[in-house]
Parts: sequence; C-alpha cells; structure tokens
Amino acid sequence: MRWTGMMRMTDPVNLRRCGLAVALAAFWATAPARDIHYGAVADPELLLCDERHWRGAVDAARTCYQALLVAPASLLVRAEAAWALGDLKTANDLFQAAVAAEPDNAVLRLRWGELFAQTYQYQDALKLFSEALERDPDNRFAKVAAAQVLAERFEGEAFTRLEVVLGDAAAPAGARLRALLLSAWMALESSQSVRAAEALADAEAVAADGGLPKLEIYGLRAAMDLLAGKRDSDWIAAALAANPSSGEIYATPAHFYWITRRYREAVELYEQAVKIQPDLWSAHLELGINLLRDNRASRARVHLETAYEGDPYNPKTVNTLRLLDTFDRFEVVNYPEQPPANGVPQLTLRLREDQRGVLAPYVRRLAEQSIARFSERYRFAPAETIIVELYPDHEDFVVRTTGMPGLGILGATFGYLLAMDSPTAHPEASYHWGTTLWHEMAHVFTLEATGHLVPRWFSEGISVFEEWRTGPIPGVRVPPNILDAMAADRFLPIAELDAGFVRPSYPGQVQVSYMQAGLICEFIDQEFGFAKLVELLYQFADGVETVPAMEAALELSATAFDRRFKDYLQQRFGALTEQLDAWREANGAALEAVARSDWSAAMTAAQQAIDIFPGYVDANSPYLTLAAAHRARGEAAAETAALRDYWQRGGYEPEALQQLADRLHGAGQLGQAVAVLQSVNYVAPFDAELHGRLGDWLLALDRPAEALVEYQVTLAMEPHDRAAAHLRLARAHHQLEQTDQTRQHVLAALEIAPHYRPAQQLLLEIARAVQ
Repeated sequence: MRWTGMMRMTDPVNLRRCGLAVALAAFWATAPARDIHYGAVADPELLLCDERHWRGAVDAARTCYQALLVAPASLLVRAEAAWALGDLKTANDLFQAAVAAEPDNAVLRLRWGELFAQTYQYQDALKLFSEALERDPDNRFAKVAAAQVLAERFEGEAFTRLEVVLGDAAAPAGARLRALLLSAWMALESSQSVRAAEALADAEAVAADGGLPKLEIYGLRAAMDLLAGKRDSDWIAAALAANPSSGEIYATPAHFYWITRRYREAVELYEQAVKIQPDLWSAHLELGINLLRDNRASRARVHLETAYEGDPYNPKTVNTLRLLDTFDRFEVVNYPEQPPANGVPQLTLRLREDQRGVLAPYVRRLAEQSIARFSERYRFAPAETIIVELYPDHEDFVVRTTGMPGLGILGATFGYLLAMDSPTAHPEASYHWGTTLWHEMAHVFTLEATGHLVPRWFSEGISVFEEWRTGPIPGVRVPPNILDAMAADRFLPIAELDAGFVRPSYPGQVQVSYMQAGLICEFIDQEFGFAKLVELLYQFADGVETVPAMEAALELSATAFDRRFKDYLQQRFGALTEQLDAWREANGAALEAVARSDWSAAMTAAQQAIDIFPGYVDANSPYLTLAAAHRARGEAAAETAALRDYWQRGGYEPEALQQLADRLHGAGQLGQAVAVLQSVNYVAPFDAELHGRLGDWLLALDRPAEALVEYQVTLAMEPHDRAAAHLRLARAHHQLEQTDQTRQHVLAALEIAPHYRPAQQLLLEIARAVQ
C-alpha cells in the first residue's frame, strides 16, 4: 500500500521520511490511548496509576500520571507517564535519553519500540524489539511485541514468534497472557473458534493467578458470542463493570464482524464504542471505513474527520480521507435509468468521468449477465441495487479496501457494493478485468444469500469456480506454482482453510488457498452435484460452521472429505505434477530457440510443452511460442491454428488475439474474428482502433446494435478523426432505421469536415429516402 504523497495535512512533513521526534510533535494531546502492558514495566508507583486507568478512573489516573511526570522518578517512569497523558513528543524524548543513559537496558528499548508501534512506525519498532532481544534474549515481552506487529501486518511469522513464548514455562504471567490474547485474536480472524476458546480459557487462568486485567479477555469472549449469534453477551456487561469508559469492549467484536465481512453489524458496534469513549480514534476510523463499505459516504466522512482530528498521522485515516476527496471525479450511471415506480435500479456503476464512456457498456453487459446467471444458480434475487466501482489507480483501490488482508488483490466485495481495479490500473496484459468483475459479482450472491455468514474459503471458492464454469473465459486454469504446492502437500485441511487467506504462513499461500477453494467447489460439483454446492451455501446461511455444514450437506466428515479430495487431486493432476520439471525444461528450451531464431527447435520444444500441459496459457505460453515460429516460417494456417488453440484454452494476451482476429478475418471467418475481438474488450478496452474495426465487422455481419456500441465507445475516446467516428455512428443508426440519429451524426461529421464526401453521400441518401 502506498502512503507516500498521500498525507492529508497542511504540515508538509511526511511521516515515512521524518524522524520520530519530529513526526510525533503533532501528537501532542491527541494520541491514541496507551495499551495495557500487563507488567512489562514493574515500577509500583506507575502501576498504581495504570490500575486506575485500566478500570476507567480517568481523572484520577491523569492526576497520578501528572504527578509522576514532575516527580524525581526514573526516565522510564516519566516516559511512561508522558505517554499515558498523550504527550508523545516528551515520551519519545525521555525514552531517547533513557536509552542513551542505559544502552544495555532491554526494557527501555522494548517500551520505546511499543511507542513506535503505536504510532505506526512498524519497521522501527521491530528494530528496537530486535535490539532488546540482543541485550536480553529471554525477554518474552519483546518476543510478544514483535509478534503483535507482525500480526498487525497479517504476516504468518507472528505464529512462530508466539509459539516460543507459549511453550516457555518460565515466561512471566503478563507476557504469557499477551501471547494467549494474541493467539486467540488470530484464531478468531481465521474462523478457528475452538482454538480461540482454548487460548482464552488459558488466558483467564493466567490472569487470575497473576492478578492481571481481564478487560481484553472479556472483549474477545464477547466477540465469540456475537460471532456465534448471541447478541446479548454477558461479557459486555462484565467489561463495562470493569471499565465503564472503555469503548474497546464494542470495538473488539466489531473488528471480527468486519473481518468476516459483516459490515453493517460492525457499524452498530463501532457506534456504541465511540458513544461511550468519544476519544477512541481508532473506532471512529473503522466506523468511517465500514460506513463507506455500506455506501454511506457522508456519515463516513464525519467519523473519518473526527479520527483525523484526534490522530492525524494514522495512515489509514489520511489515505481514506484523500480518497473521499476524489469521489467528485466519479460519475454514477444507473440501470435501468428509469426504474419502475417505488423501485430501485438493479445496477449502479461508479466510474471516473474520463472512463465512463469506454467502460460503462461492457461493465453493464457483464454485470447484468452475471446477475441473471447467479440469481438462477443460487436461488437468490438481489434485494438492493448492486453498486460497482472501478478505480483507474490501483493505489486508490487499495485505499478503498483499507484493512483487508492481502494487498495484491484486484477486487473486493462488501455486500451489495463491490470495488475493483479498472483496466488502466494494470496496463500490462496480464489483467483480465472481466474475470475480476465476474468473480466479485459471485461474491455479492454468496454474501447476501447467507447474510454474510459464509466462510471466506467457500465464498472465494465459489467465485473461482464460477470464473471457470460460467465466466468470460471459462475453463479450469491451475498455474504451475499451485501444482507445485499440490505436489508438496501444502493444501490445508478444509477445517483450517480460512487461515490460508487471512494469515499466510509462506509466500504465495493466499493464491494457493484461492485455487484450493475453487478446486474444492469443482470437486463437490463433480462428485456430489451442483445442488450440493447450493445446499452447502444455505447451511452457512443458518450460521453453521464449516465442519458441521460439510457433514450435513455431504454426509461426510471433514477428515473423510479431505481424504477424498486429495484422491481427486491425485487422479486429476498427479500425472501433470510429476511432469512439471519436464514441462519447464521444454518451455524454456522453446523460448531459448526463439531467441536464436531456431524455428524448427522452437516448434518441437513448444509442442512438447503443450502436450505435457495443454492448459497453460499464462506468461510465456508455448502456444504463443509455437505461433511465432510458424509466423517466422510463413506458415499462416499453422499460426492461426496455434493462436486459436491458445484463445480457446483461455489465453487473452491482446496483441496475440488481435493477430488471430486479423487472420480469421482474412480467411473469411468473420463471425469468429468478431468473437475474438470482443474478448479483447475484457482485457484492453482503451484502444480506439480496436472498437472501430470491431464495429465495422459487426456492421458487415448485419449486427448494427452491437456495432453502435463500439462506435459510441470510439467517439468517447475522442479520436483524432472525429468526422469518421460520427460517420460510423450515422451508418449504424441508418442500418437501424433511426433517421433522426443518422442525420444528427452526419451533420456532426460535416460540421467538422464540410467536404467529407462519404458523409455528403449518406446525407443525400437520407434525403432521398424521406422524399
């Protein structure tokens, strides 16, 4: 995620480039509250102040901290007091002085690092935690603090750091409690409620034995209750009894609502959080973001501005407000434009003004096709308008989805609203925006049909499955790296699959989990029938978790399902995984042969690669290598055959498809040439020449309504020859027998080029027809 250049403030200081002492100057009296440290600092006078603060005695705690700040206390204690009072510049200065005075004191570096972490300086925080561990390798608090930062960034290494502390019988009670709380937190994020409950039970015992605060335990237990459908959790009352002014008791379960995509429920809880703790800036931020996800931008701005006033350096707040400032550049298009009385549009597109004319017809066509298809397949009719937003800048899209794990995503669905990258966000030919839209539209149905109770793995699995089964480029496509993971037995048990999306434990695991989920849905469809996929979806609508839902819908235990799925993978992909090395060798040899213009060797090696892995149509596909070799040898028919195979297998590199379309057109296969060019629109629609050519071919096939769309897109791109663009529109209208529109565009062409003879001839033809 890119923050640089996106700071929303009058102060020109960039947080990522300035030193902490400068950056923290803006935090004077507006900092986030200091977290419970569970005994990381042992000074008895400081703990007296902390205990007052932790139980909600705010005024008494403030008085206590103020006294410590001016008392002849240690630099550490005074730094902690300044931090608790919100004076982070003074806190930073005191920590800096303390470290200079005692460079070997690990606790000083630990707590200074925690200050960095709280102010979003994560790399600096990790550096300080590392320095603390260099001085005291057994400092368990530093190990947990590092795990906390990694968990904030959704990095799987957080588990490894925690296991060291959880398995250490000599760990201090406070460090062990923090580790258990973080373990429970991460388990809940991965929908592993049993593991979370076990961690919280241990945390309760540790807190009781050590006399430590239980407020965070109550918050996590409340989250478990709410996620299980128990809205009136006794744990909320227990937390409010312990600290009546702590908004975290509502903010904690709200976090787990949004991470499981229950955004409206999250809004309700964040509203409760800021009601009882108006200075809980993080809750204002998350409330604003979740209101945006529910398409309530005006209310979102109010809370985001509040969060910014209280914590102006939180990058999520800064960037989301900046994004909101760009919304006036977007145009809204409704379909139907005139909804029935007391009705609402079925579809709303939100497109940047300079892209609307190009994208709107194709987005509309694909979205409406998906609505019709998914409504029938999943027995669900949308109850609200589906809103589709396309962002020309990938970084703006990332900000739109702030807080979601995995920044390499292309689209995100929040319910009836989905956001995604537009084609210009990825100028390279690898981005098929049409497939992304189809994928996200499937999410609308799985989320709304289940009241957002569907687990992540199943919603993603259905979306991938529908890409393959009904999308713009149907066909199962499993990349080589997924086959490698399959061969290495890196697929997760189905009961744990959600964790692969939320907190990956190795590079590439998120993509592996997407593919695994899609293959699971394909397996269920083939082995049990599509009706069982739908039945499983509605099991989740009843609030049933993965394992019992599988047992109810498929009459199969999770263990038995994993075993059968593994057998299925072996049967379907086993031979291919065994030949992957041979495929890589052949494909590499083909590319090397092309580099030295050895066309015969290139053809032989490319064909060998195709025979091993006929479904591979991604980067450096052997089909394209084979086509290039045939082209170099002047073998037009063979080149066309290779390109056609590539296209029919799902290949979509625009230049290759335009070459194929030209070959087919030249061979008199105009219908198929049109189909090929139309598929390019779902990859690279910002090509005026493409639309003009496609429109001409459609008009030649007597398909003027479709040609009209292509010509309208051409004109929207403001081509150099606007007279020709208007004439093309006139011809399409003329073929549709729309005289007024024909005359309008002919006259527009003649106004630009008064002596444009083809336009004069068409105008004369219209005049004769009227007579």
